[in-house]
Amino acid sequence: MILLCLICTISLMAQKPVQKLAYVRPDKHNEKVIKRYNRCHLRAELEQPYVKVGIKSKDLTAIFGVRANSLMSNDDIEINFLKKRIQNPIYNDKEDRVFFVVIKNKTDQTIYIDRSHCFRIDSDGTKYCYFDPNNRVDRESRERMIAIPPHGKRNLTDYRWVKNKTGNFVEIIEYPEEFLWSTAVAQMYEGYVHYGEAKRFTEEDSPYYRSFLISYSKEEDFSTYSLAMVNFYMKEIIGLYYPENYDYDVTTCVLTGDDEYSITSWTRLY
Repeated sequence: MILLCLICTISLMAQKPVQKLAYVRPDKHNEKVIKRYNRCHLRAELEQPYVKVGIKSKDLTAIFGVRANSLMSNDDIEINFLKKRIQNPIYNDKEDRVFFVVIKNKTDQTIYIDRSHCFRIDSDGTKYCYFDPNNRVDRESRERMIAIPPHGKRNLTDYRWVKNKTGNFVEIIEYPEEFLWSTAVAQMYEGYVHYGEAKRFTEEDSPYYRSFLISYSKEEDFSTYSLAMVNFYMKEIIGLYYPENYDYDVTTCVLTGDDEYSITSWTRLY
């Protein structure tokens, strides 16, 4: 991660005019913000198991936590990843479960986000840039620079789409986060967990990581800029399909923690 920051810094400074990196430190609220995301885990009442023990699970739900070295709050900004359920633009009777990266401006000045220097990085080295000038959709439909007014908030990405003249075709031009992950990268296989079973990991032995690098400035020309990195890790894997969607009255397997700050994602082994 340190190497990535250095690469991004060199790339920014190589542009003209010369840009200067202003280092920022977490403030006293940073630890509190991080803890919001680490409260979520599976709670199962063992005297009334939800499913039979011993059946290999192909349905896997991952719970992500935030690493202690993350910068989610400093004197300038606070970064949160908030869960929302949004109506699907294609299927009117379906809701998409997504996460918005919300950036709060804590200052009396306008803060600018350069999305061409904001990245999502997975543990296998896969990188995604939030504004690619070589991408037609990005050039025609997205903002490269986001201005956040004093004490205001903006999403790093929104949920936006366009329809054709007949209204029959929908093109997604901007999409929030889903926290999709790869079982191959995490080296998980059938029988890794059984139905109803949960395995927990530490920051050091987690099988999957995801980081977000946010570049921001108080100057519109980005002559001076700062970097904030938020590092997620897979802290638990559960042999169930979305436990938080179950009715608490009919199951003994539920997730603890504040749902808005619970970062979970389901996938299936094939």
